[in-house]
Amino acid sequence: MGIPVYVDFSWLILFGFVIFVLAHDVYPDALPKETDRTHLILAGISSIIFFVSIILHELAHSVVAKFYKIPVRSITLFLFGGVAQITRDATKPLSELLMAAAGPLTSLLLGGLFIGSWWLFNMEVDSPIGFLFIWAGGTNIVLGIFNLIPAFPMDGGRVFRAVTWMVTKNYYRATRIAGWTGRGFAWAVIAVGVLALLGVNTRVVGTPFQGAWFIFIGFYLENAARQGLLQNRLIETLTKYRARDLMIADPPVVDSGMSVGSLARGVLELNPRVCYFIEEHGALAGILSAYQMRAIPEALWDTTTAGQAMLPTARLKPVSPDRQANEVLVEMESGDLTHLPVVSEGRVLGVIGRDRILTVLQKAGILA
Repeated sequence: MGIPVYVDFSWLILFGFVIFVLAHDVYPDALPKETDRTHLILAGISSIIFFVSIILHELAHSVVAKFYKIPVRSITLFLFGGVAQITRDATKPLSELLMAAAGPLTSLLLGGLFIGSWWLFNMEVDSPIGFLFIWAGGTNIVLGIFNLIPAFPMDGGRVFRAVTWMVTKNYYRATRIAGWTGRGFAWAVIAVGVLALLGVNTRVVGTPFQGAWFIFIGFYLENAARQGLLQNRLIETLTKYRARDLMIADPPVVDSGMSVGSLARGVLELNPRVCYFIEEHGALAGILSAYQMRAIPEALWDTTTAGQAMLPTARLKPVSPDRQANEVLVEMESGDLTHLPVVSEGRVLGVIGRDRILTVLQKAGILA
């Protein structure tokens, strides 16, 4: 579907860990009559099924996002499973609800297909293939149920936020409620893990090793929820500004044949945010900012033209003067851009830089 799938190095650790546990504990206990070689082969197949299931889980989120015209940058497998890099949140609570629920529902569906196939074909529980189907089905069902826990920013937490959004009619308030609920859940997970390490039987965690794992997961969830709350503050702050409020109006226009040296020397020191519009044959050809100029070694300034160093118009994404600053920042992040032209009815009014947006966030105390 045009969505790249990446594998983070940390995923290899989880992949190896899953194979080790399955080959040395799960399959030997379930199938004691089979050889170690059979256990290892089954463990490898099970791990592949597990991670394909995770990709399908994340792909389900992505399919719904694309249906609502929300760009999906990529899917990445990492230590805690997988994540779909969806560039922005939904604009309506129903679309957010469907997008969040799609992943867990897909996992539950996969679990049902595996269990249903095991039952339909009358497989034996103590046969290698039979137990493989039972394990794959049970794992997907557990994955689906776990992701439905209302702990933001997990899928269940996003479902909870969508429902809260429907009730409160306020996206930012709903995110704050879901975020603090997620942090509370994370601290509860950490507390259970600590009690297990102290030898207290919580009926949830049975061993100190499981307790340590709960603590690890709890801190991960707490950090994710905290980052979600920070992002919510960031977006809420930026919605108060429009592109016209932060743009530099009528930046200087220069010919593409001018050297970088003639434009940068003596100017960068006085105005570190300087930005030029570059014209070629009377038409806008690109933007040359301090960022592009500093990327050129000073020894090459006089032999490098503005046209060679500029960011060409083909890479630029013009924004309207009434565009919200948070949406402008998303455009910059998705295109890896530092500046965007502000255009109205085909006329360039100014240019907005990422540093201007970051300054607003610093003044609001969101960024250091």
